[in-house]
Amino acid sequence: MRRSIRPWLIAVGVVPFALALTGCFGGPSLPGGGGGDAPVDDQAVEDMVEGSGDGIDFEAGQLPADFPVDAVPLVDGRVDTGMSISDGQAWMVTIVAADEATANSAPQLLEAAGFGNESVFAWENDEYVVVIVSTQQVDDGWAVSYQVQVQQ
Repeated sequence: MRRSIRPWLIAVGVVPFALALTGCFGGPSLPGGGGGDAPVDDQAVEDMVEGSGDGIDFEAGQLPADFPVDAVPLVDGRVDTGMSISDGQAWMVTIVAADEATANSAPQLLEAAGFGNESVFAWENDEYVVVIVSTQQVDDGWAVSYQVQVQQ
């Protein structure tokens, strides 16, 4: 089975930039926001990321409209960032869970939904490949970052 890596390459280049700008993991100091306690203009970030092309839809505080919510279970918590890449062929999502136990339940949720993990780092089913990129403590909980790609 052949898989496209282009969405992952886009995600590796764009997502860290977007997360830094939204303040999820401490971003640069920007005019009008982004440094210290100053808020970041979510619309400015969205315009900048989406303007990079390749069918990118960035959402601060919500899942992209085309995220496969019925097929890919996410931990309970607040959506920090969501991004659809290549017009719904891949997604990046960061959820802030209330506690470490909830954050660490991500693999079990995927397995309960029928995803297998034979590659050590990715969970797969017939439709999607899911990578849990990181689970780390943040100010208001535990951030769980997912990369999801349609099987090619």
